[in-house]
Amino acid sequence: MSRDLFSRYTQLYQKSRAREIIPEGPFVRQLTDVPRLGLDVSVFFKAKRVKNPRQVYLGRPIPIEVAKRTGFLETSDNTFFSRDLITNMKGLQYLRVVIAAGRHLTEIPERVQFLKQCQRIIDVIARKARNVAHQGDFEAFRFDKKIYTLEEYLKKHTKLDEVGIEAASISFIEARPDYIYMPDGEIIVFNNDYSVPHGVYYFAGGIGYSFDRQEGAATEERVFRAATDLSSFGIDDAYLESMMLRVTEDFQTRVHSVIFADVWKKAGKRPIGVNFRKNLFIKAEPSSEIWLGIFEIYLASPKA
Repeated sequence: MSRDLFSRYTQLYQKSRAREIIPEGPFVRQLTDVPRLGLDVSVFFKAKRVKNPRQVYLGRPIPIEVAKRTGFLETSDNTFFSRDLITNMKGLQYLRVVIAAGRHLTEIPERVQFLKQCQRIIDVIARKARNVAHQGDFEAFRFDKKIYTLEEYLKKHTKLDEVGIEAASISFIEARPDYIYMPDGEIIVFNNDYSVPHGVYYFAGGIGYSFDRQEGAATEERVFRAATDLSSFGIDDAYLESMMLRVTEDFQTRVHSVIFADVWKKAGKRPIGVNFRKNLFIKAEPSSEIWLGIFEIYLASPKA
């Protein structure tokens, strides 16, 4: 049976050029080709009834406290510019773009240059927002509805009490994913940090597995690699090999235990995939189950 599954997988994906853009959504997908210009760019979604906004970022995340203000902002080690694109509309208090220079700018010429770069980036994002708005569905901007902490998600979708939720969380804490990607585009984040890295992930291969039902031990049947050349994106053989090694080293305790955790039975849905360290996205092949299956490996370019 495993040979049939793995053979079919090889035939389907050997020449695949598939690409996943995470997170999903008609607005956040538009961030794919925003010109970062070497800066850190974040979009914050703040609902009227919640304390902290949700963040989708390119580069490095921006502190939530900084994002609660607008205008030209400074800290001891960084310079920011913050501007609202949408305010007080259909439950959304604001949709705010915040850009970080990555260092504290002290000279007037470099500050002026930074503001010019910010304006260019904001103009592009504003144009993309208008393109999405023309579709007539404001829900595209309600990304705040998509991001949950693990505790919030389990409270919403299971009948577990606080003790049960704490016990169910142990395996996820051990696995240390950046986020878990659920059906309907919902994302589970950790450490009460409502931040999700935006990334384009290229299909690079997969890992087939089977489990001994009596011993509960994993047997990795085969490692697949896509035939497509991804070197132009910085994904060469050495990079791919190091990423595959990340998956296989702690396969059972990190990857498999997260996607097939018992708590998903109570939630009524299973993760689509798991993200580690921003640049590694692991997705369960649709026919996979706890004893036998394949995890597809998607990689973000190290150039991003």
